[in-house]
Amino acid sequence: MATGLPKLVTPLLLAGAGVSMAMPAAQNAVLSAVSPAEIGKASGTFNMFRYLGGVFGIAILVAVFAQAGGLYSPQAFSAGFAPALGVSAALSLLAAIAGLWQPARREAVLTPVAAKP
Repeated sequence: MATGLPKLVTPLLLAGAGVSMAMPAAQNAVLSAVSPAEIGKASGTFNMFRYLGGVFGIAILVAVFAQAGGLYSPQAFSAGFAPALGVSAALSLLAAIAGLWQPARREAVLTPVAAKP
């Protein structure tokens, strides 16, 4: 089962576009939820958890890949890659479902300023 690069271009472009749209929206949600004095702490915490999520995600996928296949032959690679991709898709789905439980965005309450006579 050989899949050439031209068949992968569209899915990879869609995945890249999705991540490119999701990350700024997530950071905007985090930074708009804190006071201006706390933006630095919120940004640092957000980035730390983003990197930790990436590290643990890669560790989980490598463990699945190594359990199901390996690098010693093309067949072994395919045998490990397919389950790792399935676990990756399942984790993405779980994250999307978890996002449904996030609190709604609060609207800013503006108070009118009295006009000076």
